[in-house]
Parts: sequence; structure tokens; C-alpha cells
Amino acid sequence: MMRAVQRTLAIFDCFTSERTSLTLQEIANRIRLPKSTTFRLVQSLDEAGYIVRLDNQAYCLSFRFTRLAGLVRSTLDIRQLARVTMIELAKKANETVTLNMVSDRHRVCIEVIDTPSPLMSVTKSGERVRLIDGATAKALMASLPKKEFQKALSYATKATGKKRADLAKELARVREQGYAVTHGERVLGLTAISAPIEERDGGVRHCVTVTGPTVRLQPREREVVKLVTLAAEDISRRLGAEVHGESK
Repeated sequence: MMRAVQRTLAIFDCFTSERTSLTLQEIANRIRLPKSTTFRLVQSLDEAGYIVRLDNQAYCLSFRFTRLAGLVRSTLDIRQLARVTMIELAKKANETVTLNMVSDRHRVCIEVIDTPSPLMSVTKSGERVRLIDGATAKALMASLPKKEFQKALSYATKATGKKRADLAKELARVREQGYAVTHGERVLGLTAISAPIEERDGGVRHCVTVTGPTVRLQPREREVVKLVTLAAEDISRRLGAEVHGESK
């Protein structure tokens, strides 16, 4: 039963924004199954109304997914989608986890999972901080569209006094590696590790962040970076983004 479910999901994952229709052979190649087995699976999905066969004999996803997507949008928001992943991340990292969003020239904390440790980062849901420094701000800034990025870069360099070229280079590195790490940059003695959350349209408006005392987090930096980036990828998938490969 589980294998049949996995094969069905694999067929759905074959379709992308670049390849909205595929031949039977292309689907078989992508899910690495014989053409005869693939045909039986595709035929069942066609009969159930989830896949449509076109005039050219290729297949595409049906409008049934549009209806289901509408139901998801009406019943879930990103906090609900991310919460389970954030709770797991907090347990593994044993530190505070926050979900943040970009809002003009600020970043806003919209969800917090606290650690039971007596020495912890205290962040409140609804907290609004200028988008200028710290791992959360950098993860969000680095992912902004070009025009918005230039405006945010100007704002941050003016507020911090940093050289524009230096900050631009740092943010380019954050964008390339897929996460940001800062030690005591915004709050002395506090380390933050943040990774962007991608949405279905490829945009980034949120990020997930682990924060805690530098004395605890810095020795575990590589481990926690892995945990945070995997959590961000998981939330991105739940939002419908196409996440490829494993985290660095």
C-alpha cells in the first residue's frame, strides 16, 4: 500500500512549472519504473480525475488540484503549516525557533517555539525589528527581488554605517549558501541561524530562525545550520515549492 502511495506521489512530482505536460515514457523515465507499470498508475489517476490525457497523448494534472489548493489556502496559513516542523526543530536544536516575515523595511516574528532552557533567547510573537542586521534580516534581505533588494540594501547601509559593497557581498554569500549565521551582531552574546522559506511562486517572504546563547550555539554551528536548512526545505515543500537536492 505504502509503495503504491509513494509511486502516485512520484508521478505528481514529475510535473513542474517548466514541464506542465509529459508523455507516458517521460513519466516512466522520471519515476524509474517500466512503461507498463507506469501506464497502469497513470490510467488509474486519469480515471480518478487527477490526471488528464491530452490530444497529443501527453498527460497533465487536472483542475482537481486547483480545487484542492483552494481548500488548503482557505484552511491553513503558514504558521499552521510550519508549526509541526518548528516544534521538531526546537527539540533537536534545543533552542528557541521563530518564524519571521518581511514587511516593508522590517521583519516581523509571527510564531515562536520556546526552549525549556533557563538561559534562552526571548522573542515575542508580533515583535517588529528593522531589516538591517542579524541572521533573520539577512536571510530575508538576500532573497528579495532585485528592485526591493537594492532599496533594502540602501536602507541597511545607511542605518548601520556599513559599506554598501561589503554588505552586498555578504548578502550574496547568504543567497548562495542558503542560510545566514550571526554571532552577537544584533544582541551581544546571542547567535542566530536563519534559512529562507521558498513559496510556490519561487518568492521568499518568510524564514525560520534558531536563536540562542553563543556559548551554546557556536560550537554546534554546523549541526544547527543543517537542522535549520532542512526545516526550511520541509516548510517550503508544504507551501508547494519545488525543493531540489539536499541542503549544503
